[in-house]
Amino acid sequence: MSTNIIIVGALGRMGIEIAKVVLNDPDTRLVGCVEYAGHPKISHDYGAIIGADAGGVKVSASIEAAGVKGDAVVIDFSSVQSTRSNLQRAADIKMPMVVGTTGLEDADYESAKKAALSVPVIVSSNMSLGVNLLFLLTELVTQKLGGSFDVEIIEAHHRFKKDSPSGTARTLGEVAAKALGKTYGEAVVDGRSGMIEGTRPPLEIGMHAVRGGDIVGDHTVLFAGIGERVELRHMAHNRSVFAQGAVITAKWLASKSAGLYNMRDVLGL
Repeated sequence: MSTNIIIVGALGRMGIEIAKVVLNDPDTRLVGCVEYAGHPKISHDYGAIIGADAGGVKVSASIEAAGVKGDAVVIDFSSVQSTRSNLQRAADIKMPMVVGTTGLEDADYESAKKAALSVPVIVSSNMSLGVNLLFLLTELVTQKLGGSFDVEIIEAHHRFKKDSPSGTARTLGEVAAKALGKTYGEAVVDGRSGMIEGTRPPLEIGMHAVRGGDIVGDHTVLFAGIGERVELRHMAHNRSVFAQGAVITAKWLASKSAGLYNMRDVLGL
């Protein structure tokens, strides 16, 4: 049975990548495309805009306006403001929701928990299957080496990225901090400037963001010891890896009961 998909942020870079995956996957069907109210392409044929056969689906201004009858999974790669309202909307109309929007705050995760009382929800800073394995590896290596090795996180993205550090880098920082018995706020230092007294503080996590060109996404977790170092690194060659992961996640979520899930659940880790 095919999974019906509604894409929020359908005309953004990620939305179009997700649509391409959905349209080429025999197990999924594109049934709705949503953009913000006032977008110049509202009510236009989505397929004509992206140069593909989208089965006559038109761009809508909301999930409800898409007029989808029956079961569907919402994939939201839009803006923080949009995602906030869509979590409540998805809960109200009983549609599972996959959230890949970056820049979310703690209050937004609380909103996701609330929505998950009614529908299955996954919120992930990165839908790449490889990155989610990186999260696990970072936890394991930090547990083993973090007390004696210095931990530094370096991320690089294109010049157009708005949030810094990236949501993925922040998740890496959260994972490493937890493995050290600390919170993100206690452990992470954003960049460094000026002079410090003494040596680098123990159990500190350095966070560094690079912005330039068309870099899709590079993330490195560096464990530096005396005489040796270990590096965990993931490099995204194109956005399709995130789109593919989002669609795999949506198909997995479609059959689940209400609850807040994560990518480890999807990967069986």
